[in-house]
Amino acid sequence: MEEPPLARLDLSNRVRKRAQYEAFAFSLQAGDVRVRNESHLDPAKHEYRVSVVDGLPVSCTCPADETSDDPCKHRVAVAIRPRILDIATAMQAVSDCGP
Repeated sequence: MEEPPLARLDLSNRVRKRAQYEAFAFSLQAGDVRVRNESHLDPAKHEYRVSVVDGLPVSCTCPADETSDDPCKHRVAVAIRPRILDIATAMQAVSDCGP
């Protein structure tokens, strides 16, 4: 049995908590997940793209993920929401089979 995505990420308690309590909005974007942080005064400036590979959020376009070896809160926010991961994975499968 494969480990759940969250168990496969090496993360701090601080990042885990922020991924749980901040107000994130999710949408699909060509097989990836767009994560928008609605907790900010200007959410449009806090919108990033999380890439999912084999059911695991592997990268994010946010500055924190680009400069750190640890996963950012956006990747963790996707990892703790299995429905989001399932839909992103299904969309990737559909687009891989398309023309």
